[in-house]
Amino acid sequence: DGDIFQLPSTCNYILTSQCRGSYEEFNIQMRRQVVDGHPTISKITMKLEGMAVELTNGSISVDDQEVTLPYSHSGVLIEKNPSYIKVTAKLGLTAMWNHDDALMIELDSKYKNQTCGLCGDFNGVQLYNEFFKNVCEQLFSGPSFSSCKDLVALDFFIKACEVDMCQCSKNSSSFCLCSTISEFSRQCVHAGGKPGQWRTDQFCSKTCPYTNMVHQECGNPCINTCSNPDRSHVCEEHCVDGCFCPAGYVLDDLTGKGCVTQEQCSCTHNGKTYQPGQSFTSNCKECTCTSNQWSCKEKDCPATCSVEGGSHIATFDGKAYTFHGDCTYVLVKVSETNGTDFTVVGDLVKCGLTDTETCLKAVTLALSGGNTVRNCHIK
Repeated sequence: DGDIFQLPSTCNYILTSQCRGSYEEFNIQMRRQVVDGHPTISKITMKLEGMAVELTNGSISVDDQEVTLPYSHSGVLIEKNPSYIKVTAKLGLTAMWNHDDALMIELDSKYKNQTCGLCGDFNGVQLYNEFFKNVCEQLFSGPSFSSCKDLVALDFFIKACEVDMCQCSKNSSSFCLCSTISEFSRQCVHAGGKPGQWRTDQFCSKTCPYTNMVHQECGNPCINTCSNPDRSHVCEEHCVDGCFCPAGYVLDDLTGKGCVTQEQCSCTHNGKTYQPGQSFTSNCKECTCTSNQWSCKEKDCPATCSVEGGSHIATFDGKAYTFHGDCTYVLVKVSETNGTDFTVVGDLVKCGLTDTETCLKAVTLALSGGNTVRNCHIK
């Protein structure tokens, strides 16, 4: 409903749940923790139509079983990028956690007047709007947040800024203030604004998981990757803060090298990863990895036909069968218009007491319509 308040406790809280009907489709709970004087979110528990999802920093489990991402089952999709873990449920709920101190939940409008918890009852009526300005006003009115002034109420964040500066210890005051400004920036984005780059190397700087990534306040959440280099072109979600690859680069989700050009992307085949320029040969073709795509060329693929034991025959296509004969048989015949025609015949004869004891007695090769003949008798 737009209400904003502070809750410093580290208890386990219900953020939101469906509590007005006979069946609870969702229940989202959160536990906070203070680590080295810094408040963080230590665990998020989500019950989504009977499925139990638990998020902690370093582990994701579904129904008490640890899973790897991306994970999709029973209408619930869990995916991860360098900045957020995102849970999307087809019932109409989306949750995004930044692995640290920020969690945002979006609900479908069909749940209006049906929710309970810290996130309110979703009835569109604000209860808490009495805040006052203080010395932090200039910070939130700067040029970086010029698109936010008509979208997000400043009063709460100005008050929170003042409280942060008063209550945080000297060695963590910068952290407390940065968390408040970061949340203001997220609320601005969620309301449709596009905050500018307010962080600097000296003030509220962010470290990305890869050295060649950059932090943005309003980046495309559909990150282009080696596996899907055009994902951002069809993205319909609003921008989010986090770490992103610079323009012209994609995230290497195959070998974990960070941001690379598309030409540096690897390829995969049968579970094996190939670097750009590497190739494999299979089924009479040679394929080379180029920009995460396989470039394949057809190759000559010789085949073998054989007669063993005088009766066991294997064709060029790999079919094996047994034939007991007593005659001269055409093993292979090729007719070409360029003069390379040939015929190979074999003489099968009985060489034992029974009809099934046969031998290959002779092989004859006739070239160019029988003009050249080579005969081989087998003793």
